[in-house]
Amino acid sequence: MSAIVATETLRTLHRIHRQLEDLADRLAAGPRQVAARTKLLEAAEAARAAAQDALKLARKTADQKQLQLKSAEAKITDLEGKLNTCKTNREYQTLREQIAADRMATKVLEDEILESLERIDALKPDVPAAEASVQTARTQVTEAKARVDAEAGLLQAEVARVRAELATVERDLVDEVRDRYDRVVRSKGADGLAAVDGQTCGGCFQQITGNMLSDLMLGRAVVCRNCGRLLYMPEGPRPA
Repeated sequence: MSAIVATETLRTLHRIHRQLEDLADRLAAGPRQVAARTKLLEAAEAARAAAQDALKLARKTADQKQLQLKSAEAKITDLEGKLNTCKTNREYQTLREQIAADRMATKVLEDEILESLERIDALKPDVPAAEASVQTARTQVTEAKARVDAEAGLLQAEVARVRAELATVERDLVDEVRDRYDRVVRSKGADGLAAVDGQTCGGCFQQITGNMLSDLMLGRAVVCRNCGRLLYMPEGPRPA
């Protein structure tokens, strides 16, 4: 294998591996997007449930206070009926004081009921707003899933094409280079190859020796002693 063929082959292989990594990242990004949209939907559903619960609790509180008011008013009516049957002034005065106290209590209940009804009015708009947010989030999840599924089919077809190209180019490697190439790719993937940057490794930026540079120019397999990457000469003028 000539130096030009060896260098171009490693350069092409590095490009293909980076392309495959990019495709893998794009494939993985799709499910993450759907998951993010799904979390937003779950948050919207939780907000809707909270709005519904708050309104339900406010209505329950108002109903309970209205029942208490009815009961208190019935008690007052009953006490007023007993005034005519009192046998002593003491008994009559005690009933009058009780009625007065109960009337004050009903006034407090009436105020609390009014506050409860005002709270209900304030909470009512939150429920349809929360429901609208749920519907929007649900639509976004559906659209994201459809988009991701459509893109996944295209990306998987592209992965198959690029893998076929990779297998074709790998056949150009001689055995000595292929063995080292297989080891670094298994270990590091696309990061297992690096172009030389001047007289340094393009991956870890550590300087390489003159002998290593000479071997690269002769098309021999050279591995960075610092990071273990398989090196190749970049495009452009050769170093002097």
